[in-house]
Amino acid sequence: MQDKLTKAIDHLIFALSLFFVGFHMYTAMFGVVSGVGQKALHIGIILLIYYLRESIKPNRNKPLRLVDVLLCVGVVASVAYLIVIDKTLALRSGIVYKGDIIFGLIFILALMEATRRAVGNSLAIVVCVFIAYAFFGQHLPSFLRFAGMSVKRFVEVMYMGSDGIFGVALYSSAAFIVLFIILGAIFQETGVGNFFTDLATLGFGKYSGGPAKVSVVASGFFGSISGSAIANVISTGTFTIPMMKECGFKDEYAGAVEAAASTGGQIMPPVMGATAFLIAEILNVSYFDVVKAAFIPAVLYYVAILMTVHLNAKKNNLKGVPPERMPNAKAVLSKVYLAIPLIALLVMMGVYHMTVARAGMYCIFLTILLVEISPDTRITKESFKRIIIGSINGTIPVAIACAVVGIITGVVMATGLGFRLSSILLDLAGNNMALLLILTMVASLIMGMGMPTTAAYMVLEILVAPALIKMGVVPMAAHLFILYFGIISNITPPVALAAYAASGLAKGNPTKTGVQAFKLAISGFILPFMFVYNPLLLCQGSLLQILQAVATSLVGVYCLSCATENYFMRWRVSVLERVLLFGAALLLIDPGTLTDLAGIAIVIVLYVAHRLLGKSNTPLATG
Repeated sequence: MQDKLTKAIDHLIFALSLFFVGFHMYTAMFGVVSGVGQKALHIGIILLIYYLRESIKPNRNKPLRLVDVLLCVGVVASVAYLIVIDKTLALRSGIVYKGDIIFGLIFILALMEATRRAVGNSLAIVVCVFIAYAFFGQHLPSFLRFAGMSVKRFVEVMYMGSDGIFGVALYSSAAFIVLFIILGAIFQETGVGNFFTDLATLGFGKYSGGPAKVSVVASGFFGSISGSAIANVISTGTFTIPMMKECGFKDEYAGAVEAAASTGGQIMPPVMGATAFLIAEILNVSYFDVVKAAFIPAVLYYVAILMTVHLNAKKNNLKGVPPERMPNAKAVLSKVYLAIPLIALLVMMGVYHMTVARAGMYCIFLTILLVEISPDTRITKESFKRIIIGSINGTIPVAIACAVVGIITGVVMATGLGFRLSSILLDLAGNNMALLLILTMVASLIMGMGMPTTAAYMVLEILVAPALIKMGVVPMAAHLFILYFGIISNITPPVALAAYAASGLAKGNPTKTGVQAFKLAISGFILPFMFVYNPLLLCQGSLLQILQAVATSLVGVYCLSCATENYFMRWRVSVLERVLLFGAALLLIDPGTLTDLAGIAIVIVLYVAHRLLGKSNTPLATG
């Protein structure tokens, strides 16, 4: 009997998942459901699917199953209630009925429990702190004090208003983020992701340390779509980490390369995971503007990792992928048409200024059409099921995070905390831009260590970004700054989740893998400061200025890689030379004629000195 019930629930879950995917594809083409409908159905179906799944987990005792069933009923009832009353809210003049409070509290409870289970304790605890502040703010000292909120007012803001759960973040998830999660699932299940990996192997595999370079490029391709560093590690690392180890890279280094490359996927155009869509929505700019601004820093980040692994391979005399392991060039190039959807995506949004939802939808249709050309990538009955399930798996943490962070947004808006916190940060920094950026970096790293990137960004956007903008930072630079450090926390010890995932695949030490990944991604800690001080790196300036900034920055990240790997051109370097190379890197990455000339002078002096005095593979200081 139990098996039949489990099977029936399993069929129901798939039917709901199929409806969910179809609903979002339909609304992307013909317009979202008006009012709260789109957002309510989006998060309602996700929570229902999540709790149904929880209820049929093996070895789950009856009391917990009963809790899951009650939460399912609560979600359906509270979402249905909200949709029914939605059209009457504008006529109420702020009146809140008992039914509103009851269903609102049920929905908030279900959302909080899903956050704890699906996203993690860290975000749940942070949200609980904000809820406690909403009710007990009148008992706090100094700048934190405010009148406090009643239960009625709390439910009105969080459940019935547009500044709470059903705000901008959840709208972004419901309107277009979900489309790119679906696209990512299609890429993964049809072999389009494998095509990009094979293409990277074909381009870089045969060179010194080739598998590591394949890992960097393939992870950049896949990570841009997946939007999850850990998912990226598991997907591409399963293939690339064993290849790197066979090539001669140490366990921890192989894991670190994959972790650092996978983490950068969320800052890599054209898709940039989910958070880029939020930036565009919050700043009220086109998505293409975000992509354009993020392009140069993302390229520099990946070039820095590529150069670092190249120097490491040269230093240790490591070879490339053996010829017998290389993919067939003719077979790979015959599928080059699979890259068309990503190119088309950029053209649709950049040239034709198409909406993100419409462009995403066309990209999905184009991908489905193109994968049917070859039997190797064609969608089968089984792969179709995996696409539907993969779409839901990818959406669950993002949708729940977007919804629950709305509670933080609601508290901040209703209590005025955001304004007061920005003022405190500015007072602490004392009008010192560098100090404010450092404080912001630390806050972003701490937030990102325990939360998904999207959730960390949304919290920081509410609490910290306003202070940066008040200090005079360009809004785009401010938002990308907190995004960078929220992302890079995935490889920042002591909580380097992407590095830990990679160390498991590499069978290496997690702590050592994390430290090595941190070193590989050091450019990710420097670039945000540089583009804040000089927006040329965000494509804000004349074409000539931007080209100069890119050219010198490329030399700069090479110097940074040399300093990291203790290897310059073909020579090992001394401690003093590493310091000089690091200084040259900072001078060259910072756009400016004087700094560029000073950095280039250091590089030339070191090169000439090694050519004249140090032809052996040893530092000049030791002979």
